[in-house]
Amino acid sequence: MKKSLVLLSILAVLAQNAFAQEGTALVFTQIERSPVNSAFAGAGAAFSQRVSYAGFANAAMLPYYKGTVDASAAFQYWTPELFPSAHFSAGAAYKPLPRLGIAVGYALENPQSYNVVTEPGVSDGTFYPKNHVLALGAGFGVTEQLSMGVNFRYARELPAPSVIFSGVSADLFAAWQFNPGFRVTAGVSTLGSKVVSGGESFGQPASAKIAVNWGAVFAESHALDLLADASYYFSGSFAAALGVQYAWDGLLFVRAGYRFASPYCPLPGHLALGFGICYQGFSLDASYLTASPSVGNSFNIGLSYGF
Repeated sequence: MKKSLVLLSILAVLAQNAFAQEGTALVFTQIERSPVNSAFAGAGAAFSQRVSYAGFANAAMLPYYKGTVDASAAFQYWTPELFPSAHFSAGAAYKPLPRLGIAVGYALENPQSYNVVTEPGVSDGTFYPKNHVLALGAGFGVTEQLSMGVNFRYARELPAPSVIFSGVSADLFAAWQFNPGFRVTAGVSTLGSKVVSGGESFGQPASAKIAVNWGAVFAESHALDLLADASYYFSGSFAAALGVQYAWDGLLFVRAGYRFASPYCPLPGHLALGFGICYQGFSLDASYLTASPSVGNSFNIGLSYGF
């Protein structure tokens, strides 16, 4: 019976689970898909200026979005120094009513391929790992200040021949907007089914999160947003992120963020930098991660349209 080379199979699994505590699967669901929020180093759960990727994250932000439609597509080059992976993602949000928003998202990951070897050491071709995430979200404004959001996702990981991890999970968030410039949100993320593969059972990277967003406009054409998020993973790890955005006249955006993460976090600590250009509803956004031996030199770039 043919078997893949054990070492290469392990590497393929580690590529997506390198930072997770033992017994946790589908950790790639924690990767930030949005080029905007990834420039905040993962902060931004209370950020509502862009909601096209709300299906992956916090649907409670949908009622606060000032537009009607927000759609995005992005390319992400992930962990090039550890195990290169090319990601393609798309997300869209729609507000049919002032207090109701829905969102959908899909991400496809293509980790680096590798040769499969039989037990005698004979090459058996090349294996191409694939990871998929399908996400749905809905947010409802209970009042003008209070909103609730729920997300559902299905994730599937194929890290090696005859090895499949899959599972469903959900997020539940509440948010309170004190005024248009100050918002707080809290909830639980990635509560899901056990992932069973090869007779073993794994949990998903469930967590509790709280986040704030403070924003202000200066001299009419200058705007500043400060963001802070903190997450406690039920597996025993902790992470916190700080982000900042400066905007000029709604056209140019400069972003930065820093993430602290304890050992075994799904995503490690890192510094993030980014920019955005917006004109007549179209936006180009990009982020770059650095100051990390594992996710350093990762980048994310995407196009979006909103109105």
